[in-house]
Amino acid sequence: MPTPQIALSSLALPADGPHLRQPPRPVDLRGPNYAARFDATTLFYDVYRAGAHVVLQGPPFLNLQALLAQSAPLAGALAGWWPRARIRPRFKAGEIWWRNGPDHFTLSGPLGTHAIAVQPDGAALFAGRRVIHTLSKDNDIAWIIDWARFYQRHHGADAVLLYDNGSSAYDAAELEETLATACPQMLVRVVSWSFPYGPQGGLAAGIPGIEAPWDSDFCQTGSMQHARHRFLRHARSVLNADIDELVLGPAGQSIFAAAEASRAGFVKFAGRWISAARPDAAAHTPPRHGHFLWQDSEEAETCPPKWCLVPRPWAHRRCSWSVHNLFGARANRRISPAFTYRHFKGISTSWKYDRQESTPFTPARFTPDDTLAAALAAADLIPG
Repeated sequence: MPTPQIALSSLALPADGPHLRQPPRPVDLRGPNYAARFDATTLFYDVYRAGAHVVLQGPPFLNLQALLAQSAPLAGALAGWWPRARIRPRFKAGEIWWRNGPDHFTLSGPLGTHAIAVQPDGAALFAGRRVIHTLSKDNDIAWIIDWARFYQRHHGADAVLLYDNGSSAYDAAELEETLATACPQMLVRVVSWSFPYGPQGGLAAGIPGIEAPWDSDFCQTGSMQHARHRFLRHARSVLNADIDELVLGPAGQSIFAAAEASRAGFVKFAGRWISAARPDAAAHTPPRHGHFLWQDSEEAETCPPKWCLVPRPWAHRRCSWSVHNLFGARANRRISPAFTYRHFKGISTSWKYDRQESTPFTPARFTPDDTLAAALAAADLIPG
C-alpha cells in the first residue's frame, strides 16, 4: 500500500488583494524578470508541530509582519510579559514559534480569515538516521537514483528527504515510489514544495556588469528550514547536497561519520567542477554521473561550499541552515581540507544557464579525475 504523501498547511494571499509581500531589493538592482519570479503571495509554506511548539513558517514576513501581529489568535499569543508566541526573523525566512499552540485555529485580521489545520511533527520519522537532503526540479529520475545510491554505498546514508519544486516530468508521489523501489534499504520521503523559487542574485540577476544581492530567493532556504524543524531535529546527521553533487573524502571516509565525530558537529567543504565534456559524447542519452570523469584544466568558475551537520535542537534560535552556510555558527568559517564535492556540469537541466560543453574533447585539456572514477566504481555507478 503506498505511503500517504506528506501534507502541508500552506497559505497564500490573493494576488489581487490589498496586502502583498514587498520586495526587499532596491528597484535599480532588479533584473527584467524580478517581479515575475518574486514570491509576493506565500504567507506560510507550512504550519506544523515541532515538539512543544506550533511553527508557522514562510518566506520573510517583511511588511506583512505587523499585520500578522494584529491577527487573532496570534495577537494574544504574542502579547504580554511572557508571550506564548515569538516571531523569529531568519535569513531569507520567517518563522513564528507558538508554545503549546492548538491543533486547529482560524487566523483572522487584516490579512483575511483563514482556517488552518496544524500538520503533525515528523521528527520521529528520521530519528537516528543519516539523511541526504536536497531541493530538485525535473532532474532525471535515473540521476536521482544514482545520487541516492552513491551516498548509501559510499557514505552510509540510510534516508532521503527530497523537496520537489514543482516538477512537470513527474509528481512527488511518483518520484517517491520510484526512488523507494530503487533504493529499498533507504527511507525515502518526497515533499511537494511547489513555491516560486525566487529571483536570482549576483550576475545571474540579469543586470549587465552588476552583482545583485541574494536577497529574494526564499524557496530553497525555506525548504531547508522546514526540513530542519519538522523532520530532521533528531536525525543522526544531515548532508546538504544537490543531485549534481557527489562528496569525496579520504580513503572513502563517510562525510556523515566525519560530522558526527567533529567537535562542532559540522563539516563544511569546497567543491570542484566536473566537465560536461567526454570522449563518447553521443553514446549515452541521457548521460549519468558515471559518464563524466574529467576536469577541465581551463575551468574558471568556482564552486561555493556545502556542508554536513549533526542537528542540535538548542541551536535553532541562533543558527539558520542555508544552501552554502550555517549562518550564526562559529564553525561556518572553517573549510575542511579532508572533503570535497564534485559538481557535475553535465547532470543538469540547464535551468539557470547552459551547462553543456561546446568545446571538443581533447586529452590535453580534459584530464581524468581518478579519485572520482574510483569512488563511482566502488559504488557500482560506472555505466557499462
